[in-house]
Amino acid sequence: MTLYRAFSKLQIAKIFAVSRSTIYDWEIRGCPVRQPGRHGRPAKLDFEEVLRWHLDDEDIRGTPEQGLRILEQAIRERKAKYYG
Repeated sequence: MTLYRAFSKLQIAKIFAVSRSTIYDWEIRGCPVRQPGRHGRPAKLDFEEVLRWHLDDEDIRGTPEQGLRILEQAIRERKAKYYG
């Protein structure tokens, strides 16, 4: 069994430097949700799955490989800064 750190939509929004409503939009477009929210409990997302989905997203498709690596590093640094 693989262990993962679950993040709320608000935490993911903070890591990716976007609004929470953007995360809801991403979910509609297919962003993976590890555990859907229910009965007053927030949805949980796996950082690695969201990052993979984001880097493969059509909105940034066509970005040079070096640009994607820089973006990925910046996102990972924000994650480390806020959540270790």
